[in-house]
Amino acid sequence: MPIIFPGDRDRLIRFLTSEEWPFHVNHHLDSKKVEEMLQEGLFDGSNHESHWILDPSGAEVGFIRLFDLDDIDDGYPLFDLRVRVEHRGQGIGRFAVEWLTNYLFEKYPNLGRIVGTTRVDNEAMRKVFRSCFFAKEGHYRKDWSAANGKVFDTIKYGILREDWTSKKVTPVNWNDET
Repeated sequence: MPIIFPGDRDRLIRFLTSEEWPFHVNHHLDSKKVEEMLQEGLFDGSNHESHWILDPSGAEVGFIRLFDLDDIDDGYPLFDLRVRVEHRGQGIGRFAVEWLTNYLFEKYPNLGRIVGTTRVDNEAMRKVFRSCFFAKEGHYRKDWSAANGKVFDTIKYGILREDWTSKKVTPVNWNDET
């Protein structure tokens, strides 16, 4: 279900400020920060699109933000996925990544790939990527600064249209250097 602005503005602020997001650069968002993000157009517009993940009662259990949509013809979109703590470990992340992959490849016939990143210690998200036919394409050492001052490796995953179609992962050639 897409987020409709301005109607969902307060709903989105409540959702994003309601808890910690430990595997995101901004692990704690206050209403001022979310307002700034809204004013910058980071949730809607030609380059961004946001969707709720709802339970059967209509309550928000998660949120997907697609961005860099302007890169569809000559690059690739990225996404931000957030699932409430009490709903993690229930398959919602996998459902969301499968949904957004299908959605983007079906909506944009010229799209060749989708990319996502996560911290090296976010094992749940790494498992979701692998189960959704995303290949590990990059490992950036000490690239992700956390709020507590620690620096983590960043892992980049991508899915090609042909991998999505075949439900098989094209391996990355990690041994191409002589």
